[in-house]
Amino acid sequence: MTRGYYGWLAGASLSAFGDTALFFALGWAASGIGPHAAGLVLTAYTLPRAVLLILGGVLGDRHGPRQVLLASHCLLAVLTFALAYATHLTGTTVALLLATAAIIGTVDAFALPAAGSFPRLFAGDDELPRAMALKTSTQQLVTLVAGPAGGALVAFAGLVGALVVDGFTFAVAFAVLLAIRPPNQPPEPQAQRSVLAEAMDGLRLAWSDRVLRALLLTVALAGASVLPVTSLCVPLLARAHHWAPSQAGVIVGATVAGGLAVALLVARVGTYVSLGAGAAAGCLVAAAGLCGLAVAPSVPLAVGSAVVQGVGVGLFGAHLSPLFVASTPRSHLSRLQSVLVLMQTLPLIVSNNLLGAVAGVSPRLAVLLCAAGLAGAGACSATLRTARTAVI
Repeated sequence: MTRGYYGWLAGASLSAFGDTALFFALGWAASGIGPHAAGLVLTAYTLPRAVLLILGGVLGDRHGPRQVLLASHCLLAVLTFALAYATHLTGTTVALLLATAAIIGTVDAFALPAAGSFPRLFAGDDELPRAMALKTSTQQLVTLVAGPAGGALVAFAGLVGALVVDGFTFAVAFAVLLAIRPPNQPPEPQAQRSVLAEAMDGLRLAWSDRVLRALLLTVALAGASVLPVTSLCVPLLARAHHWAPSQAGVIVGATVAGGLAVALLVARVGTYVSLGAGAAAGCLVAAAGLCGLAVAPSVPLAVGSAVVQGVGVGLFGAHLSPLFVASTPRSHLSRLQSVLVLMQTLPLIVSNNLLGAVAGVSPRLAVLLCAAGLAGAGACSATLRTARTAVI
């Protein structure tokens, strides 16, 4: 890895820290107004991101991931400072919370595809798994640290302070990225067609390529099963067992810790030779951890099961992510990253509502359904020969 990659990773991690702390502050402020406000704020963030992701991928391939990230960081720095000033003047209102969530969701739709393809600009095929693992491990470290830090920040400075800190982190990330030039530049785009035509070209490639199609189907099923666990299932399971909120937080942290351990190991020693088989094994390990979590009668056993789940999710991501990036033509890096994020986002609309209804009757059954979904994703990856045997 070059120094430039570590520099970009440091800037990206800092901005992710600011975003995570701000999301905690937004959720805290919205819950103080009422549950309806919290739901609206979440929708205001998710909806524009889902709608604009494909457009973000098109612009990333047209103008280059670095240029798109520079524009995104600059916009977010300016806008969060402006929102901090507006909040200072008017106080915390539903309108400002919705505006903040919508702005971040909109800019994220352009930044996420570019950031997902950025490691490819620094790493060749042999270095790509470790580069992706380093990116994953730093993100998980941010998740571990930013939650408690966000709580302390809100207690000390409120939403205004969180907005100022987020704006500062994006300003630093912009300055770092401005000084970095990746060694591997994406190919010059061909004669530009309409945005719709280029977006459809990315979707066509995702569906026509056998490896990409198999990986995207696996991601959709796995994402719908694993993403609701920490945000929906664990809190409801903890309430059913009469565990304290702090104990539920430890369970969530154990999941992150398990994934972090795998990411650090992969960054050090590399991945299994067959990346598709490694991803399938990760799904099955995570499913086993969720089964243990569903039946755990005590917090220590739940924490142990959560670690196993985190290890499985870490194995899945550490093997699938570099395989997906390496299987993507360099001319379509950002567009295919946008499709990947979209395939993680859209199934949540169904699974969150389904699991919420099931958890209202039995949180344990909801967790077992997540385990079944992950096992299905693992079986899908294991039985699809194109995914199982794919290598970089």
